[in-house]
Amino acid sequence: MNMLRITDPYAVPGRYRKAQLHCHTTNSDGTYSPRQLVERYRTAGYTFVVFTDHGRVTACDDLNDGAFLALPGVETAIGRPFGPLGPHLGRLGAPGPVHVRGAQACIDATVAAGGVVSLHHPGWTGNLWTGGWPVAEMARLRGYHLIEVSNHHSHSPADVKRWAEVLARRGAQAPVGAVAVDDLHRDRDFDTGWVMVKTEAVTAEEFLRALRGLAVYASTGPSAEFGVRDGAIRCATDAVRVRFIDGRGAIRHENGGPEAAYEPRGDEGFVRVECAGRAGGTAWSQAFWVSGPADPPSLRPPEDQGIIST
Repeated sequence: MNMLRITDPYAVPGRYRKAQLHCHTTNSDGTYSPRQLVERYRTAGYTFVVFTDHGRVTACDDLNDGAFLALPGVETAIGRPFGPLGPHLGRLGAPGPVHVRGAQACIDATVAAGGVVSLHHPGWTGNLWTGGWPVAEMARLRGYHLIEVSNHHSHSPADVKRWAEVLARRGAQAPVGAVAVDDLHRDRDFDTGWVMVKTEAVTAEEFLRALRGLAVYASTGPSAEFGVRDGAIRCATDAVRVRFIDGRGAIRHENGGPEAAYEPRGDEGFVRVECAGRAGGTAWSQAFWVSGPADPPSLRPPEDQGIIST
């Protein structure tokens, strides 16, 4: 009998609803007004959308009903050496702007106001090459919950590896979740990356609670359900290939859909699941942390795995 303990972020009540965490309206540099953008996302099957205009919180209460919820947010530049240069973070559910300096102070102020923080496009080379988040800094910062691993606007395929190394450095006591986003500015960005959030109701409280608890998976195409049953991490999906990857980046098990399972041995540290779709998209689970009789491994990934160590 498997006596290991596997932490399952999806072991909460509710059902999956599609959400967009990063998009821009005409209030900053987007093409569509807030109302137009809500209609586009609603028609595409979304239940939640967070407006993240640059430096401005977009009001949206008059756009909501019981089946669809738009939430305020803002994309904030961390001035390096001064604004608007530097990396960006998303203040999801933020009720208003903050007037503080530095990433940690911005995170702290957002959390104190009831919001959730996502670190945006960590591999972005924009803003005169000041826009990226170094892995060491992401591992050190406290209080945020999410990292973008897929962002259509910045196109950095190494962001999944950056997230995995941050997980390994932070450990089970300070996990962070992977999210996929549109970062919508123009039509070509629309519906290219999203999250499926597990909530009991269509409310801001339920949505933000799910983000904080990482009851969410990221996708650029495939649908999936993840969970733990009978000592195994399980996945049901419409993808054509499923990989179970440990805390060192090694593939522990791989097979095709529609169902796949992996029973941890105890030396993984954590296991994450990647589902490759027929059309080329990917779905990413959050980390399932594994502990028990076996001593946990050192999760610092070896250099030859191509992990970004900036």
